[in-house]
Amino acid sequence: MNYLELLTLNFYKFIPVFTRISIILFFLPYIGSRTVPLSFRFFFALSLSLAIMPLLPEREENFLLSLFNSVLFGLCIGLMVRVIIAAVEIASHWMSLQIGFAVANVFNPQFGELMGPLTLFYEMFTIALFFSLDLHLTFAELTFYSFQFSLNPSFASAIIEFSYLMFPLALKLAAPVLLVQVLMNLGLGFLSKIMPQANVFFVGFPLLLATGIAVMWLSIPIFTMVLSKAFINLKDTLFGLLR
Repeated sequence: MNYLELLTLNFYKFIPVFTRISIILFFLPYIGSRTVPLSFRFFFALSLSLAIMPLLPEREENFLLSLFNSVLFGLCIGLMVRVIIAAVEIASHWMSLQIGFAVANVFNPQFGELMGPLTLFYEMFTIALFFSLDLHLTFAELTFYSFQFSLNPSFASAIIEFSYLMFPLALKLAAPVLLVQVLMNLGLGFLSKIMPQANVFFVGFPLLLATGIAVMWLSIPIFTMVLSKAFINLKDTLFGLLR
């Protein structure tokens, strides 16, 4: 198939398709990162658009309305993915504060800001889980099916309802570390009351650090389970909006 001829004859059909895919790719983990070259993202979105266009059904639709729907739908999908990524970042920041890694910040080029080492670790872990669950294929399938439906107000309400899960999800992800660290701080507080002459700070800091790292390592299966359910819930929610 001559893709140049396809693009020339269906230019007004191609622009909404390219816009929707570009916005979705911009919000996806790793693919939409600043560390990925802009030229790669452009040609990747272009190749996906050209691959999808021959399979799309013929629909008579106003160009501006189609473009508007593409922008809003891409933002809907992208923002719902970012809710989960933000929950992971919040949870890792809470854990960093409790363990004592908050002062060891490093520059993250993906978001152009300083992040703790735990945030970077959990971010990479989330990206690996995202691709291991084949969610990139799910979003490709979702993008294809989305062209058969028009945007409706239920999408906006779904985003608002899904955004409510951000802080509860972050609390679930960080709960094991937070619970153990709070109990350790309570124990150290009682120890300082019982033995005022003991220097609890010099004893407590390495103890909290070692305990936090151990609990964080042991809680990785729970973290994986909770995060996997959140991604599956996101997939079911998005597919449910298209039914």
